[in-house]
Amino acid sequence: MEWQKAKKFVVVLLVILNACLAVLNYQQNRESAMTASQEKAIFEVLSKNGITMYTDLITETEPMSRLECMVPTYTKEDLERAFFDGEKTTVVPSQTTTVYRTSSSELTVEGAHGTLTFPQVAKEKGELSRGDALKMAEEYMDGKEKIFGEFVSYDLLETEEGYCVVFYEKYDDTIVFSNYFRVFVSQAGIYQVQFVYCPVVGYNGEKKDIFYADEALLTFMRELRKNQPEGAVTVNRMELGYDLSDKENQTKEGMLYAVPCYRIYLMEQAEPYIINAYTCKLINEE
Repeated sequence: MEWQKAKKFVVVLLVILNACLAVLNYQQNRESAMTASQEKAIFEVLSKNGITMYTDLITETEPMSRLECMVPTYTKEDLERAFFDGEKTTVVPSQTTTVYRTSSSELTVEGAHGTLTFPQVAKEKGELSRGDALKMAEEYMDGKEKIFGEFVSYDLLETEEGYCVVFYEKYDDTIVFSNYFRVFVSQAGIYQVQFVYCPVVGYNGEKKDIFYADEALLTFMRELRKNQPEGAVTVNRMELGYDLSDKENQTKEGMLYAVPCYRIYLMEQAEPYIINAYTCKLINEE
């Protein structure tokens, strides 16, 4: 009889414990989400300052760790396999860059940056469609994960010569904006590829709280009005991912740090405002 009572007591205790954990988890989730009043307030402030939000607001966030990356090192064979289908290249080294050449293409590498050009491919849009440009770019990126990380097509921009398809690295379901490929496509085919890549080693340090999206938008608004005191603008995209920060990217032993950042895009300009989600400051002014 005493054993039965003890078992019932343990069961009741576990039920109470689970209920407490559920309440705590709910409270934590509530703390990671903006309230309705916060959403309303930021829309009102932006509107009064001539800024229209034509995109969804990021209302839920979780603590994030920074990413540890490293300066890339490539072998000649790696680059020939990745960019020249294994064809042998002629190497022209210089003080800061290395150029790899074949009869039909040329790759220039400088640190984490690279540019591959196909001089014989005509730069003309012609009848090229967005779908065909995306298909060609995605086929080109097939197999790149053997040397580079997993990249996903993220944007497609129209140019005078055709289209630019932008790929970003996807690490553990989060976009790493500082690692990208830009594939330029014309009616005749791919005529240029630009990339920046610093291999991700893994997470570094404990997860830290990040600023809410409304606070990042206020920082953006202040920075915008410093250079453009008047005039209406439209925010057509807002994203959260990882970027290299000027102050935090130089570390010991060639390691780099990518930190959580908000990217805020205006309909009126191509380059985004990048806000460090840890400090809520414009990243290129830190």
